[in-house]
Amino acid sequence: MAETKEAKKRRVLIVDDEPDLRMMFKDILGTFGYELDEASDGVECLEKLKKGKYDLILLDLMMPRMDGMEALTRIKQEPDKYGSAPVLILTNLTSDVAIKEGFERKADGYLIKTELTPEQVVKEIEKSLGK
Repeated sequence: MAETKEAKKRRVLIVDDEPDLRMMFKDILGTFGYELDEASDGVECLEKLKKGKYDLILLDLMMPRMDGMEALTRIKQEPDKYGSAPVLILTNLTSDVAIKEGFERKADGYLIKTELTPEQVVKEIEKSLGK
């Protein structure tokens, strides 16, 4: 039985405290047929992950209430609670220390906000989803 177009939609959670950046990602990914949801900080991210399943998480590092590193640690330490979706870190931090820390906490990839193009975003997401 062939899958319908709706059944193939992948759910992406965009976690960033900047509404304009969340909107940019929604605009980019929406044109490629992704189903999108958003959260403004790590606390809201974890709440959404408890309630629903996502295929991928785009996670900013620097946010209020709970930063991305803390949210990443919790997500990866408790997959039964938060799911096992790949997590791509979004940040302006380009230091080797920040990148190393993200990978030590089991991030699946890294996107530098200031260097992003729509093509790069889609390419990294598709690579993480195994397309």
